[in-house]
Amino acid sequence: MLRCLPEELKVVKLYHGAANAVASDVISCKNAVGPIWILVHHYGGGGDTDLVLSLAEHTAVGESAVAITDTFPIWANTDVSAGDVVSRQTDAANYTIDTGDSKDHTVMFQWDPAKFSAGYDCLSVADSGGNASNTCTIFAIYEARDKGYTLAAAITD
Repeated sequence: MLRCLPEELKVVKLYHGAANAVASDVISCKNAVGPIWILVHHYGGGGDTDLVLSLAEHTAVGESAVAITDTFPIWANTDVSAGDVVSRQTDAANYTIDTGDSKDHTVMFQWDPAKFSAGYDCLSVADSGGNASNTCTIFAIYEARDKGYTLAAAITD
């Protein structure tokens, strides 16, 4: 039996735009089964200010962010034009995209919802640095608890 991705995996665009002052949407992880995958594609079109990406937790969508300091698994491809291989990085609480090489990067974070602090169940991507001449697109992907033709919204509580 073939699996149907849009009926089983929730794919949510968290951000697309300038790779500085990233204002990621916040998603509720209440309907997630297993890990939340954060996929970032960074286009290094110009501007040499490294972009540091991290995760933040929230008590609800729309509530203030608290930095996540726990480490999590990270994979990266630091030059997607040279190939499609992602390599496991050292677990960390953030990842720095070196924009000095002007290459396109793909980064993947794996967040385990069991690691949320007590009372927290919402997630966003935070940043520091970056350059408005570069762009990035960020998606969250997770297996939905309640599968079907229409999956529950994630950018609501």
